[in-house]
Amino acid sequence: MSNRNDSMKRPVHGSITPAELRELGLEINDVIDFSSNINPLGMSAYLKDAMANVDISRYPDPDCLDLREALAKETGIDIASIIVGNGSTELIHLIARAFLTGDRSAIIFSPTYGEYETACRLAGTEPVFIKAEEAHGFRWNIPSACKQIKAIAPRIVFLCNPNNPTGVLLKSSDVEKIAASAEPGLLIVDEAYMPFADSPWDATTLLDSGNIVVMRSMTKDYALAGIRLGYIVAPPDIIERLKCYQPFWSVNAIAQTVGIAALNDREHIVKARKTIADAKAYLLKSIADIGLDVVPAGTNFLLIKVGDAKSMRQALLKQGICVRDCTSFGLPQYIRIAMQPLPECRRFVDSLRAAVTDINSIVRKNDCNRKR
Repeated sequence: MSNRNDSMKRPVHGSITPAELRELGLEINDVIDFSSNINPLGMSAYLKDAMANVDISRYPDPDCLDLREALAKETGIDIASIIVGNGSTELIHLIARAFLTGDRSAIIFSPTYGEYETACRLAGTEPVFIKAEEAHGFRWNIPSACKQIKAIAPRIVFLCNPNNPTGVLLKSSDVEKIAASAEPGLLIVDEAYMPFADSPWDATTLLDSGNIVVMRSMTKDYALAGIRLGYIVAPPDIIERLKCYQPFWSVNAIAQTVGIAALNDREHIVKARKTIADAKAYLLKSIADIGLDVVPAGTNFLLIKVGDAKSMRQALLKQGICVRDCTSFGLPQYIRIAMQPLPECRRFVDSLRAAVTDINSIVRKNDCNRKR
């Protein structure tokens, strides 16, 4: 007997795998990774020191009490409204498992992060997509979206804000309208990239609506990709339900300790924002000079139209540059790049210029051969 999950495939993510490096004959230190949207300064020395003092012979606290207390102090949110997870991806799957039982429906604002769809499907739900069109700058028509949400009455709505991979940032009034349309369903606001947004704002100010769940990724903020750390802020009854679905010891001891230390290292994000601003200004001008279109982004990455994303990614990899092929987002003409310090950005621009020249040369040669 088959079921609706028989054709499931693992979602595609950024970065480069050891298997791909081996195939290309590269070492990890040979590649500059522009595909992962994390803090461009890497992990601070302060956090490395905190990590070194963790006793890994002891089980981690399954309730993450110390970290949740630190987060409560930092955010001004009651500890009963906070749950910590092994990265925001675990939290996405917890939400789907907890709230999509019994043929519940879900809506996803797209194109966006693939784990929302995967989590819905694994929970037995075929999600509906509210798609932003290229012709409209990848911005959603909010009145139309709200009308569709009211008609479907989903149990949950996933919204990434700022959105990945388009970089579109919705203002608080738009998010309020979406949340009101979703009632009594839940609006999940994924703020993974908000700390690096050009004009950041705090969705926890909307929690009084009662149906908003705010998700955040400390992995992105502090370059903790190898550890995984995120948290949710939501009404206590929602937090209690999520806890029932979370495995014991989900968040390891190193992540918990580093998370607490990170909250005392806010200067690292301030410095990163300056690096991002400088990199973005340089890249926007340089990419335009090459003749490629860039989607205006409100956060720490850019979406670039290159024609054939797969070919471009391979051409750049040969030069030691890894970018995100956005085909898995339904955008096969686009690559996405995260901001890096200026020296790395200059190398990227040189490599991109060379790749564009090489690809155009191949296209012209193929055109000539077809005309013969």
